[in-house]
Amino acid sequence: MEFGILGPLSLVDSDGRSCAPGALKLKILLANFLVRPNRTMSTHQLIEEIWGGFPPRTATTALQVYISNIRKILGEGGSRTEQSSILTRPPGYVFELAGHGSDLHRFEQERDEAGRLEAAGDTEGAARLLRTALRRWRGRALADVRCTPRLTAAARRLDELYIASYEKSIELELMMGRDAELVGELYALAGEYPSRERVHEFLMVALYNTGRPGEALQAYMSIRNALSEQSGLAPSHRLRGLQQAILSRSIDVLSIRPQSPMRSIA
Repeated sequence: MEFGILGPLSLVDSDGRSCAPGALKLKILLANFLVRPNRTMSTHQLIEEIWGGFPPRTATTALQVYISNIRKILGEGGSRTEQSSILTRPPGYVFELAGHGSDLHRFEQERDEAGRLEAAGDTEGAARLLRTALRRWRGRALADVRCTPRLTAAARRLDELYIASYEKSIELELMMGRDAELVGELYALAGEYPSRERVHEFLMVALYNTGRPGEALQAYMSIRNALSEQSGLAPSHRLRGLQQAILSRSIDVLSIRPQSPMRSIA
């Protein structure tokens, strides 16, 4: 089976057929296992995720039925066996990912390899692999099950993983001098993340380096206004310094340097 959480929950069998559960409670159960593979989740945690603070008296029995249903969807029958992906492990259950594929797992492998390529000095290879990894995203992570505390928290973590990886890919490409190619993409990204400073930094640099200093300063004004309206904060010292560099035409300041190496996000 190939599991997908980098977008709406998906499940594709070896024949390429979609077999994701349709019922919301089953989706919530499966999604909780997928964001915490190979780790035990207690019966209490699963019940709280599925029913919130008002579970029925039959919740434990109903959970067992849902577990059986998920096993059937996975083609493992409804009973618990040593070959099952969902194993009973006190105080609850554990989902064993071995033998299955996961878009998140593949993304993280590619992202980590891109980090190794960057560390070895292969900027172009790192950027190319990171772009490949980012194409695994089909939209907002867990888009159809962001309705429980744990899944909402997991989705926010994945949101941050996505944008941080996207920023890194742009950083690498700007280091290779691809400013002109990235301007349109950066404008779109700045519109989606109006208060994300690193995105606006990249946009300002790309605009300046393509002969558009006026637009670069407008990009600074946009994020300054967004930060002021949202939180009453001013742009960071780094971004204010970039504005001054544009005003004074300090070319050597307007080069992209790696902010930090890529790290795995556990």
